[in-house]
Amino acid sequence: MGRIAMFAGAAALAACLAAAPAARAELRVLAPPDGSLLTATPVTLIGTGATAGVEFTVTTPKRLVTGAGKLSGKAFTAELALDPGENVVMVKSGDQGQRLVYTLEPKEQSAKGYRFHPPVAEGDCKSCHPQGVGRTSPVTEAKLCHACHEPKTGAKILHGPLGAGICTTCHDPHGSSNPKYLLRSLRALCVQCHAQSRSQAHIERASNKLCPECHDPHGSEKKYLLH
Repeated sequence: MGRIAMFAGAAALAACLAAAPAARAELRVLAPPDGSLLTATPVTLIGTGATAGVEFTVTTPKRLVTGAGKLSGKAFTAELALDPGENVVMVKSGDQGQRLVYTLEPKEQSAKGYRFHPPVAEGDCKSCHPQGVGRTSPVTEAKLCHACHEPKTGAKILHGPLGAGICTTCHDPHGSSNPKYLLRSLRALCVQCHAQSRSQAHIERASNKLCPECHDPHGSEKKYLLH
């Protein structure tokens, strides 16, 4: 029964992903996301979709800086030196471009501050990309994550993403401004898949309660992943 529930969850996840618009091959900064509050400089910019060399311009409250990123296939990285306050970053590759705004507050200890996943912060890209930046790992995503993180697969009933072995449905492997490196805030993250009318009604009744207060996001011995 537990395995049936796991596969049912995986099927629901597949339907959720299928409903999302297909990703276009375009220039895109993966980390830090636009609008991030940063507490340290320099910051490593990570992106994908480069069609040629990558150039960037940083406009800070005090100066204007230009530079070039490092390419690995279509993936790219760049080290940006920011100034306190608002920094406007323009990234260009070929005829594509993206504008981002970062706010640097070196003394800010706010929980909203962007944090890089430790391997990224340490510059250890090969721990997750052993075949090179921009290339996928030769092992499954879950197996890669479990090389450092304790497996969460021991429960009778697994949450769909975990059952499918896709940790990045909920967690950003580069970094996040949210706890546990979540892609979005808790409520927003859950409703991206649980958007059915029945789920919406349940969430409205829950008022200000956060979903993990009642449901385990990884797995449970009980129906509906209840604690």
